[in-house]
Amino acid sequence: MIRSYLIFSGLVLLILTQFSAQAALMISPTRVVFSERDRAQELVLINSGNKATTYRLEWLQKKALPGGGYAELTQEDEINFPTASQMMRFSPKQVSLQPGERQIIKLVLRKPKGLKDGEYRSHLLFRALPAPRDATSETGGMSMTLNLHMSYSLPVTVRQGKSDTKVSFAGYTFSYDSNNNQGQLRVGLNKGGMHSSFGNILAYWTPAKGGAEQMIARVNAYSVYPELSQAQSNLVWLDKDFSPYDGKLILVYEGTGEYRGQTFSKQTYTHTSDMFTPANQP
Repeated sequence: MIRSYLIFSGLVLLILTQFSAQAALMISPTRVVFSERDRAQELVLINSGNKATTYRLEWLQKKALPGGGYAELTQEDEINFPTASQMMRFSPKQVSLQPGERQIIKLVLRKPKGLKDGEYRSHLLFRALPAPRDATSETGGMSMTLNLHMSYSLPVTVRQGKSDTKVSFAGYTFSYDSNNNQGQLRVGLNKGGMHSSFGNILAYWTPAKGGAEQMIARVNAYSVYPELSQAQSNLVWLDKDFSPYDGKLILVYEGTGEYRGQTFSKQTYTHTSDMFTPANQP
């Protein structure tokens, strides 16, 4: 029994590893935004794996969660949520890609008359379809079939009216792990306005005892969507030398993409050593 379990587990790991190497889809760009004057956009798909794959394109309706990620809308949610799919068309609706092959997806916007100012969003899903024969393996009298299909989705946004995005920092928590000499930084944000933000959140630290300012943590391509009034984000530590002494923490949320050159929020905090929370505390 134990031998059979080990064989089964090893086989699953082998097939998962092979599938990961075979199935890979590159999509550019990873988000689509229609401004008031835009009527058409393009996506480029590239099969970067070593196996032919087929994807069916369809719409998903999702809402953002305050701590990151999304949840699918319920039928009740969809009644009041400003989705974009009803004014969008895309082609083709299904693509088959050989290894290294590329395909352009065209998206066309047809705005209804009298569209209210605001932001409308749906997610375009690339649903992987099963190959004619999925991997089936047999060993020692055991057999199994694994149906593994990777799917991808990206936000498609339609903006109407002048951008009124407002984002500000709403505090932070800063912990320190003495075992690996690293900090953990979580920031809160307040959001206002009808349109989403998009950019990078950067954290800079200057020791009070002297020393140059350095970037210690960041998160890239971060959005706060209109359905959120508050959000939280865990920044990625940059493996910089750091000691939990008194110092100055500067948080910056800077725009990228269509918001390049804009600073949504910048806040400076005086942080003392007794304000650190031990991250490795049991």
